Amino acid sequence: MVFSQKSSLEEYIIGKQIGQGAYAVVRIGLHKPTNKKVALKIYKKYKLEEPNRRKSVKREIKLMEKMKHENIVQLYEIIDTSKYVILIMEYVGGGSLHGYLKSKPKRRLEEWDAKRIFKQIVEGLRYCHSRCITHRDIKLENLLLDDAKCMKIIDFGFSTCIPNEKKIKIFCGTPSYMAPEIVLKTEYCGPPADIWAMGVTLIHLWTGVEPLSGIDDHFIEGRSKTEYDPPEKNLGPAWTDHGKGLEAIPELSEIVKQCFLHQKVLPARITAPVLLDQFLKTKFGPVSNSMPPPPKEVGPEP
Repeated sequence: MVFSQKSSLEEYIIGKQIGQGAYAVVRIGLHKPTNKKVALKIYKKYKLEEPNRRKSVKREIKLMEKMKHENIVQLYEIIDTSKYVILIMEYVGGGSLHGYLKSKPKRRLEEWDAKRIFKQIVEGLRYCHSRCITHRDIKLENLLLDDAKCMKIIDFGFSTCIPNEKKIKIFCGTPSYMAPEIVLKTEYCGPPADIWAMGVTLIHLWTGVEPLSGIDDHFIEGRSKTEYDPPEKNLGPAWTDHGKGLEAIPELSEIVKQCFLHQKVLPARITAPVLLDQFLKTKFGPVSNSMPPPPKEVGPEP
């Protein structure tokens, strides 16, 4: 569904607020000519007076215009008024992956569901990286489900579009999902930073616990000081208490470790295509090598 670039705000009914960021709010809307629900990301222009903020919004729009993938939220059109810049986007009404996890027993997904969801996230990320786009803020709150429980990556406000091998030095993202190279404020390539966040996401899906949630900033900074940081050093108590359960499935544990390789040493962190391929070959859950014993027969009492 693509709307006319000549649409005006009068063609929309604007409803309640469903999200909020640093510089924008998101409201549900209805496109009257088509009777389709949309999401309106509304920037107030007075909040964009600082040049870097304006540049960031322009970059976000440019990137979203370049993308069309079933696992990435679609941008339909832009409306520019005297007071607002409004991004008209696909409405994704199934809630965030964070909320979806909270609704499950022990905040964990069944094997088939976790595999399906993680596959879709990585497919969306692989698409981005194939177009030299780095998201830079992958987290459960930026992963939404539509009514058919299909995953959509949202919020490209921190994203960049530069050659994948080119290094940047921009500190942004969510601390508990940040790769060591970002925490250290050194130059880094974009795609591996997204892969680190996918490792955190995978642990979250498996254990029901966000690995670095609630850990103080000193630990988050200190985890990055060594040349090579295995998960037990990078994730500290989170790995000891929760991540070690992954070791029951060696292939899955190895994937997580490859997501957390330090970029200063070889081998380099896993890429999105390889991550997807290895993940799909892995049994997401402990598997018994033997069948369960048959139930005991209970005969009539003598």
